[in-house]
Amino acid sequence: MLKIYTSRYQNPELSNGSYTVVGITRGAPKFPLRYVLAGNIIEIAPPGYLFNEYDRTRFTRPYFANMDRVGVARIRSILNQYLALGKDVVLCCYEDVTKPGEWCHRLVFAEWWKARTGETIEELQDPSTYKAKQGSSLILPKKESEKPKEPEPEQLSLFGLQPPIA
Repeated sequence: MLKIYTSRYQNPELSNGSYTVVGITRGAPKFPLRYVLAGNIIEIAPPGYLFNEYDRTRFTRPYFANMDRVGVARIRSILNQYLALGKDVVLCCYEDVTKPGEWCHRLVFAEWWKARTGETIEELQDPSTYKAKQGSSLILPKKESEKPKEPEPEQLSLFGLQPPIA
């Protein structure tokens, strides 16, 4: 089953081709991306009157009200169009939320979505900034040591003889 994540545009994980990357900002990044941006969902971007609101508590209520005006049905319809492309979808904006005290509207959107649908949208792991945190909801790719190992080749002897036991 395909999933929806949030992340920042500069997450190097996005360049591996495994995701449909979609902006949720008022404009596309001015810096070069190492992946194709499939589109932008302006409906999720904060309205202009919230651009200079840096207090998350004061931001959340009006943002939720704005998202309620847009509605779950409209957002789900847009998200389904991107999911139909056959890859997990990552909703992106600019902030590095792994820094202490940082937050952004994508996290508030994920809270709104959970409150309205019961569905969780997690932050995609960012290998350039990840620091181990107890109970983190970041999604981590499998480490090299966790990947299945190739079976060791079995040494066979010529003419079906068993090799000597050492």
